[in-house]
Amino acid sequence: MPNIFEYQNYRTYLKDYYAEQKAKKKRFSYRYFSEKAGVNSASFLYYVIENKRNLTENSIFKICQAIGLTREESEYFNNLVFFNQAKTINEKTHYYSKLIEIRRPLDIQMIDADRYEYYAKWYHSVIREVVTFFDFQDNFTRLGAFLHPAVSGYEARESVRLLERLGFLDRDEQGLYHQTNNLVLGRPTPLQAFQIERFQMEMLQMAIRAYENAPFDWRMSTSTTLSVSLRTIDLFKLRMREFQHDIMEIARMDDQQEQSIQITMNLFPVSHRSHE
Repeated sequence: MPNIFEYQNYRTYLKDYYAEQKAKKKRFSYRYFSEKAGVNSASFLYYVIENKRNLTENSIFKICQAIGLTREESEYFNNLVFFNQAKTINEKTHYYSKLIEIRRPLDIQMIDADRYEYYAKWYHSVIREVVTFFDFQDNFTRLGAFLHPAVSGYEARESVRLLERLGFLDRDEQGLYHQTNNLVLGRPTPLQAFQIERFQMEMLQMAIRAYENAPFDWRMSTSTTLSVSLRTIDLFKLRMREFQHDIMEIARMDDQQEQSIQITMNLFPVSHRSHE
């Protein structure tokens, strides 16, 4: 059955679910689906999938039961429906916030309090990625030189040791390194958040230096200045977080790594607020 947490449009999810069931059971039809969901109209779900009808709270409950969604899956589906059908920014922001809270990216390793040393240096996260596709053959000077900008062999060796100690990397019998989990997610306390902010500031400084140090076709930068409401700013923040999750999922599915990159998104005010 399709994974509801991977969808951003409930109609697409219903379409995929219907196609899967149709392939498994020849007698599965929109009429059968509607009857199973306790909906009187045989064509109702067809019109919903085709974006010609909307779901109500009552029909959402029936469809979740008919599909056999769990409580958490039903909650996600419910909020996804109202997010997709929302007419105002306030409504979209409200339901988008709920989706962010419910959704959990696949294969995520939570960082314990004693693992925030991971954020102490910018290159720890880079080396964690690089060693999975760059066979440096225990030549840490070569590993350090592979980074952009380069770090010393000592720094590269100590970084690998840290990553092994923290459980972010392990090594197979052939001496090749592998990540223990594909993604890393931190849930910091306020004090730990300060360390992460310093890490992000260091990455921003690196982004600035990339204008001088990185070839033009290795980088991309874009900026837009807009005047919007505070509600829209909140929605922008939510969409940026969701975009980050989407990027992480795409990277998780990529099995042909060739280069490590850093993606930094920025949103900040360039004026005072009108009511100040």
